[in-house]
Amino acid sequence: MTNIVVTVIAVLAGTLMCFEGYKLFRLSLGIAGGVAGFILGRLIISMTNNMGMSWNMIGKTAVMLVFTIGLAVLAFALYMKALIAITTIVCAFWFFDDFSFLFSKIQNTGLRFLATYGVGLVVGAIIGIIVYYAQKWTISLFTSYVGAKIISAVLAPVIWSAVSSGEYTGILEQRVLGEEIAMSYTLIRVLVLVAFCAAGFAIQLKTSRK
Repeated sequence: MTNIVVTVIAVLAGTLMCFEGYKLFRLSLGIAGGVAGFILGRLIISMTNNMGMSWNMIGKTAVMLVFTIGLAVLAFALYMKALIAITTIVCAFWFFDDFSFLFSKIQNTGLRFLATYGVGLVVGAIIGIIVYYAQKWTISLFTSYVGAKIISAVLAPVIWSAVSSGEYTGILEQRVLGEEIAMSYTLIRVLVLVAFCAAGFAIQLKTSRK
């Protein structure tokens, strides 16, 4: 039941950001702050686990709630003052999540972690500064991307599970990309992300002119 509630909330929040992010930017920034808080909470739990500290379910839930709600409220209250910091945290995590393979040659786990997150923080800070100063179209692009990222994180596993368990596994990719292409969860996630991001960005640009 809890997973269903979280999924519904995530899809609704992602949809709001994706298609109404520019008009409701303060609220969207609050949602992004919640995402950043969730990321930091999960990171802290993971790091402390690696240090030998164990968490029970209540402790994990409490940490996640404090960071998620805390950063959401701070981002909403501080508004533009929090934009660069929130953007940096979110982009750094997604850079680590999607592009950590670029640093796979680094053998030391700690050094690889620091290198990946370090580059992600720099990239996130640059994106945050661009969004802060360029405003309008970059805000529309940023919010549509973050919203699409949230939606794809929820929908991709559902679609993957439904397709991979069916008789016609991979038929869509085979039709589009050729018979030699195997079904890929990553491709599904990217397709969902690009589709929602493009649609959200186009709708935001169109409606923001009115």
